[in-house]
Amino acid sequence: MNKIFAILIAALISGCSLRPDMIEIQQEYRYQMDVYSVSEKWWESFGDERLNLLIQKALQNNSDLLIALNNIEKSRIALRLDRLEFLPNISLQGEATKEGKADTSHNNINKFSLSSVLSYEVDLWGRVRNTANASEAAYNATKFDYESARISLASSVANSYFLLTSLREQEQILQDTLDSYLASVKYRASQLVNGEIDELVYAQSVAAADGAKAQLAGLKTQISQANSALAILVGGSLDEILYSDINAATRLPNLPQVPSGISSDILLKRADVASALERLKSSNYLVGVARTQWLPKISLTGIFGYSSSDLDNLISANKSIWSVGGSLVGPLLDFGRTYNSVEIANLEQNASFLAYDKAVKNAFGEIRTALDSRKNSLIKAQSSANLVASQQKVYDIAQSRYDAGYSSHLELLDSQRSLLSAKLSLASANLEAVNSVVAVFKAFGGGFEYEGDEETKELLGIKANLQN
Repeated sequence: MNKIFAILIAALISGCSLRPDMIEIQQEYRYQMDVYSVSEKWWESFGDERLNLLIQKALQNNSDLLIALNNIEKSRIALRLDRLEFLPNISLQGEATKEGKADTSHNNINKFSLSSVLSYEVDLWGRVRNTANASEAAYNATKFDYESARISLASSVANSYFLLTSLREQEQILQDTLDSYLASVKYRASQLVNGEIDELVYAQSVAAADGAKAQLAGLKTQISQANSALAILVGGSLDEILYSDINAATRLPNLPQVPSGISSDILLKRADVASALERLKSSNYLVGVARTQWLPKISLTGIFGYSSSDLDNLISANKSIWSVGGSLVGPLLDFGRTYNSVEIANLEQNASFLAYDKAVKNAFGEIRTALDSRKNSLIKAQSSANLVASQQKVYDIAQSRYDAGYSSHLELLDSQRSLLSAKLSLASANLEAVNSVVAVFKAFGGGFEYEGDEETKELLGIKANLQN
């Protein structure tokens, strides 16, 4: 009997857990560079104070980010509630009764009692502990979700701001071209009056000006749409969204230098990967919680208080009462309810593992795409700049040939339209290049640092092979 009692005490002290072993996670890849570090405020590397102010305002006011913060608070409170299950529950219980026979008022019995009740679940199988651990992992996941929302928001603001800047630059290009067309129309009108040109040349000049006007009007609509989208992202007021124009430059910033390759610790810099891992850990703990339904639930109960037939004499030493007891409740025949609950928990863990695996693969896919896009966008931007220089030369030659009477007016207009198209293409190529840098920062985690414990880092199972 003593041995059995000693074993029970040891089990109560140490506790046991029905949580299964964590699913083994291994990701193998090669990298071409040393540890890569991204500044937390990576957007400041563009050197644009307007962008810095917009992102700072968005991080304070954006609705999606505020929702993520609210989710963190909900998970924190849920974790606090689950941790309170480690402590006993103490309640106050009072009772007053009067007993007697219906046909007489004599020999009535009064009963008064006041007591405190303490109840405590013995966490013999780790149900309470695993529930709290699952809640803690879910809480950590919401914090990482906030980091994901933060980097996504900053990236979206940067992309929207650069789009607005590029559109303003294209607006300036079109406005300058339109001014040139209108000046040409005025000059051709005087030539037509003097009989120096025929009506076809004048009509061609007017058509070119009208085309530029229509193109500029469409661009102004795009600017309005980009302005409204950026105001919503930043969290501006209704008046700002409706009436205000966001102050944006008319030239895109210079591109910051970004090294190529993949870092050996890139998984630790991705909030979405860290969030998926925490949810996998949470589902693993919940399997242990589900398995405890197979075993009995042991509870201890204690009562201390007073009982008396006289209310005035209730609280006194000779009226005190106490009791201590325990209860054991276990399944006998539940017709498969527990089995199915455990199966569902196992499937939830499998789903969490697949979600984690997907997050890792998506991360590396985004990294590769971002790095390749940046490389190709730089080539495209340089080629577009060369095209503008070539088209400018073509236009200058066409102008000289037309002035000398060696070429037609239509040839001059074609060279002018080609130059305008090349300038607009260059603006678009520069936008693509600057957005590709934003994509690189986002793919590399945008400065997010995951300071997990060593056990969590080992769960990532990264096996990096140097590539010489």
